[in-house]
Amino acid sequence: MADILGRARFLARIRAALLEILPDAAAPHIQVAGYDDFQLRLHVASAAWATRLRYMEKQLTRALAQRMRLQVDGIRIKIRPVNLGPFQPVQRARYLSIDTRRHLEQTAAYIDDRSLADALRRLAAAGRDSE
Repeated sequence: MADILGRARFLARIRAALLEILPDAAAPHIQVAGYDDFQLRLHVASAAWATRLRYMEKQLTRALAQRMRLQVDGIRIKIRPVNLGPFQPVQRARYLSIDTRRHLEQTAAYIDDRSLADALRRLAAAGRDSE
């Protein structure tokens, strides 16, 4: 257990060193996934952050060498938007036409599975007309 905690602290220190040179907006979108064989693995929330970090790879490796005396020969970046950090997905309004809502309600009337029928009715009720 102590080895796992030590590894987690090490990765947290790497993340903190990276966040010192990255903009504040990067914090919720970047996670250090691992460091093995002088390769750093980062998971990011979007392709935009992945591209930005790829352009900064030399700057990031230099910063880690200076701040932590850590040798990084390469950075592998993967887009993994699930469970990255404390941020929450943005709730977006569901726009459904009147015809679509009516179709969902009619479909629900002919479905034997009560929970599925109720879900379709809730979806029809939650949808709004596009503006």
